[in-house]
Amino acid sequence: MDNKCTTSQTAMLIASLRALACYEDDIQIRGNDYMADLFLPEAKRMSLKSSDIRKEIKKAMPEGLYEYVIARTKHFDKLFLHMLNQQIPQIVLLGAGYDSRAYRYASDIGNSKIFEVDMTGTQKEKIKNLEDNKINIHPNVVHVEADFEQDGWFQSLYDAGYENSLKTLYVLEGVTFYLSPESVELTLRMLREHSLSGSTISFDYQHIDAHNKLIDTGLKEESIKFGLNSQECDDYLKALGYSVIEKIDSSTLSKRYLTMTNGSRFGEVKSIMNIVVAQVT
Repeated sequence: MDNKCTTSQTAMLIASLRALACYEDDIQIRGNDYMADLFLPEAKRMSLKSSDIRKEIKKAMPEGLYEYVIARTKHFDKLFLHMLNQQIPQIVLLGAGYDSRAYRYASDIGNSKIFEVDMTGTQKEKIKNLEDNKINIHPNVVHVEADFEQDGWFQSLYDAGYENSLKTLYVLEGVTFYLSPESVELTLRMLREHSLSGSTISFDYQHIDAHNKLIDTGLKEESIKFGLNSQECDDYLKALGYSVIEKIDSSTLSKRYLTMTNGSRFGEVKSIMNIVVAQVT
């Protein structure tokens, strides 16, 4: 099957979980992505209105996955909005999927330019859904079709107006998992080569060691391929031209984003999940 012309199964799953999170009762846990359900098939969108179905979906989820999506979404929302408020010139969303930040925070974009990069099939379906739902696309938002597994994909960014002389935020949310280790390294090297020093990158990854293995998604076309020992993260990124600003492990994610209004914990993020924020040196 040619993945380039089909929509991502994982992008649809994550959109579903983001939409599900919008029904949470506790304001501290409730999801911010009120546009997530726009990308879902009508039947799936309507089914989420049933509290019984929502409970069944949560029960069917692998332990800690739903909690992780809630925490991860809040992390990248916060980072995205912070950078817009700092008037960063460029934000590049790599593997953007059904990310809706450029539309939810459209009033905060100002003069920043947002590049959403993903495979052709997902991009076309996303744009169609936005148009069908009459969602205005900010003139500074550009959709770029690219395949990270192919050489020379970065040229598509330049063709879309990307400038390597400007400070940039790069977001790889749920992306490294599905790339080969070679492709992850190549992508990070490429970003470093085409970036201004002081630019920021944030991505999530699975911790692997002798006792922790990569998750099996059961999806042949979108299997988990990349993991990193969190103890080696600093050295790994330093060798590629980055300095680590912040490392956020599962415990920190849970405490920061899954603590409810009454102080109790909504749940726990799966222990192998990590997010890192680094700067181009």
